[in-house]
Amino acid sequence: MRTMGYDFDIDFENIGIKKNNIFDYMADYNCIYTDSGRTCIKLVSQLFAGKEILVPAFSCFSVIYGFAYRVKPVFYAVNMDFTLNLDDIEKKITNQTAGIYITNYFGHRINENDSKKIMELKRKYNLLIVEDNTQSLFSGKPTVGDYSISSIRKWFPVPDGGVLYSKNDLSCINTNGIKRNSKQNKKLYPQVVKHLFLKEKLDIQPKYFVDMFADVEKELDCYSDNNEKYLMSDFTEFMFKCNDVYSMIEKRKENEKILRSAINSPYLVHAIEKRNENEVPFNLPMYCTVREKMWNYLVDEFLIYPSVLWRTYLYDEVNNIGDTKKMGEQIISFPVDQRYCKEDMLFLADAINSFKI
Repeated sequence: MRTMGYDFDIDFENIGIKKNNIFDYMADYNCIYTDSGRTCIKLVSQLFAGKEILVPAFSCFSVIYGFAYRVKPVFYAVNMDFTLNLDDIEKKITNQTAGIYITNYFGHRINENDSKKIMELKRKYNLLIVEDNTQSLFSGKPTVGDYSISSIRKWFPVPDGGVLYSKNDLSCINTNGIKRNSKQNKKLYPQVVKHLFLKEKLDIQPKYFVDMFADVEKELDCYSDNNEKYLMSDFTEFMFKCNDVYSMIEKRKENEKILRSAINSPYLVHAIEKRNENEVPFNLPMYCTVREKMWNYLVDEFLIYPSVLWRTYLYDEVNNIGDTKKMGEQIISFPVDQRYCKEDMLFLADAINSFKI
């Protein structure tokens, strides 16, 4: 049975401890391993208590509403090519601004000009920089961040997992009272159900586990609004040790190259025209002016679930800032992760190319 996209499934049949796992990859940094990027944002919020932090308007729900300790996010514009609107950033710096939150999107990193300007603003206004590498953790070292975060669960078949990391000492981050057994672990059940479905060991409709994932996400959104914080679970720590980072990296690069060369739909334009050599794709983002129609077609006809990042443009706080609304309405992201092979990428491309209006 073939279905593509959406959350990972978990296979317990072929696991074992691997070298070059995520903990080896992160060995050069001071790290706090958490259940999610949500918890990482809440922890780093301590550094901005009672102040403002500039945040990209094109962000996920967890970022927009994830700050704690009375930190006020002030939103700035990001351009369609994911460069920063530097004029908008500087215009919004006040005497209450304590830092800038930078996002590296889809495995792509901010360019040299943006990095240089952010460092100038950092020195000029005495700011801290937080770098969100949830989608770009494996594309190299942080570009400008004093502190970096990543929701690493989105790269591997695990139910939870995030990391706050830095070359700086993290003793300034208070972890007292942080809990275990996050609600994030409720994803384990649908991940197992999905695997049984894919192996044709469970006779259900795909909508069954899709709805299960959606229900968990709704519950997780609720704890974005409070100050609950969780450490990475013991189960996820074990599962991360069973995944080789470098084989994952190579498979994603290979899959994206195949998919890029095979897609020829007139309804799609690449959001990232060309990858830098060291960039590792989170997925393949494209702009589509008829996105909802294409998404529904791929789901209904092929059980393909492309990611839509993000519908937070519907919130009043961000929808009129720069290109946020246009990006949120048009971006569609196709899976290229390590679950898939060349045959899968060609199947995906054929499905995409078959869409017609």
